[in-house]
Amino acid sequence: MTVTSPELQRRMLGDFLRNCRTRLEPTAVGLPAGGRRRTRGLRREEVALLAGISATWFTWLEQGREVAASPPALARLADALRLSRAERAYLFQLAGRHDPQAGQGSDPALSMLALLRQTVQALSVPAYAMDHRYAI
Repeated sequence: MTVTSPELQRRMLGDFLRNCRTRLEPTAVGLPAGGRRRTRGLRREEVALLAGISATWFTWLEQGREVAASPPALARLADALRLSRAERAYLFQLAGRHDPQAGQGSDPALSMLALLRQTVQALSVPAYAMDHRYAI
């Protein structure tokens, strides 16, 4: 199992937020295109405005500073950045928080354990499982 230092975890979170921010166009989130931009995507201030957080706080998150993001603030960031379910889960994992919406909208009879059990039983060839860091 690979253990990540808190500093590396914060840096990974900052990189992830920056990548998500730069891939969004202002018109995609309802903002005017405006004039010429120095960088691609949304500005930090625009993401902060959409998420209802301060621009300074978002900048600190993106810079990997030691700030604790609450689950509701992370949820607003995920919504503002238009994250997919997988990206949202990754955001919460990097931040070390539990997503308050995790599991909502799914059939309660199919818990994660039951889904994993079904998947393993469906395999007809040898296999092994790894996490996102390729640790077994």
